[in-house]
Amino acid sequence: MMRKFKRIDLTNATEDYFLKVGEEAYISFSNVTQVPLHIATQDGTYYELHIIPSNTGGTSGSEIAPIYLYPNNITYSGAFYFAEVYRSGNGLGNNYIQYSAFRIGFAFSCTTAWITNRTQYKNVCAINDMYGTSVNYPALGVFSSGWRDTTTSWTSLGTVVFPQSSSGEILVRRLK
Repeated sequence: MMRKFKRIDLTNATEDYFLKVGEEAYISFSNVTQVPLHIATQDGTYYELHIIPSNTGGTSGSEIAPIYLYPNNITYSGAFYFAEVYRSGNGLGNNYIQYSAFRIGFAFSCTTAWITNRTQYKNVCAINDMYGTSVNYPALGVFSSGWRDTTTSWTSLGTVVFPQSSSGEILVRRLK
């Protein structure tokens, strides 16, 4: 059975909206480096996120740098661990890196992610297809980005931060 989601356009939102189970936020963005999601969250919620870029494809135009999700719209020094396995033009590889926010992509990325918000376990698990750089185009990554703080409440899904001006759409579906 195909499940239908009620779409909520948060493109011009100025305050956080609390998605109900079965609702999908739609956010369109153009030539920006930061996209506030304006989605309220709480312990026990679970989401599916899609970043659908419209940046020009190919082997140039992107900074060779991560895309982040800043939970609560801020960074937390060294509180996130990122584990990845990837395949690119340079071969098969892996990373295990510490960050100050969730890493959810790299360069220009088409990302599908599943977000778990539990006070004792906060995580983004994702698949992304990276492009826009000459050395690794295309590259496919599978990763987990975990927030190791078990005391800070995650109340705003946050802000997506790109390493260069980006355009496209973001969809966020609340599943639980």
